[in-house]
Amino acid sequence: MAQSAGKIYLLPAGEPDAAVVESLSVPLEKRFGFPCALARPIRDIEFAYDPSRNQYFCTALIRKIGERIPEDALRMLGIAGVDLFVPQLNFVFGEALMNGKVAVISLYRLDPRRYGDLGDTPRYLERTLKEAVHELGHTFGLEHCRDSRCVMFFSNSLLDTDRKGSEFCPACDSKIRRIHSPLKC
Repeated sequence: MAQSAGKIYLLPAGEPDAAVVESLSVPLEKRFGFPCALARPIRDIEFAYDPSRNQYFCTALIRKIGERIPEDALRMLGIAGVDLFVPQLNFVFGEALMNGKVAVISLYRLDPRRYGDLGDTPRYLERTLKEAVHELGHTFGLEHCRDSRCVMFFSNSLLDTDRKGSEFCPACDSKIRRIHSPLKC
């Protein structure tokens, strides 16, 4: 593991599936080379709720998470169990501040149980990891990738998320290593 000046904090927002949140620590530590820690959750996220859409405004949630960054945080990943949106899209799996410290993902549309598949926990965990790596990749300066197998490929649907890999393609891997040499991609 790389010696670093900070940690990647995982912050539950609302009431996300605790087992899924906990499942992210080890693979994110391996992927980015920084220790992960659990941040104090934000339980009440009603400030971000938009009743006209029956969804939660992702950008408002990111702002709130940004107010909670610990001093030793390298990055802060919010994990919400609710449906998130930004005005120009019907929904988002997540959002990040490019080259910033804060990102958030939503478990809502990633969960196979939402679509009647009660026994596909491995797929749920894989989708969650892909979206977590993707959004954290943005915080480290990576843009969307054209390689549909790269974790930085834009997911417009669950099919896109399921098709892409959980790893950076060689080009993105090279970029992230140049930007942040302590990273173990």
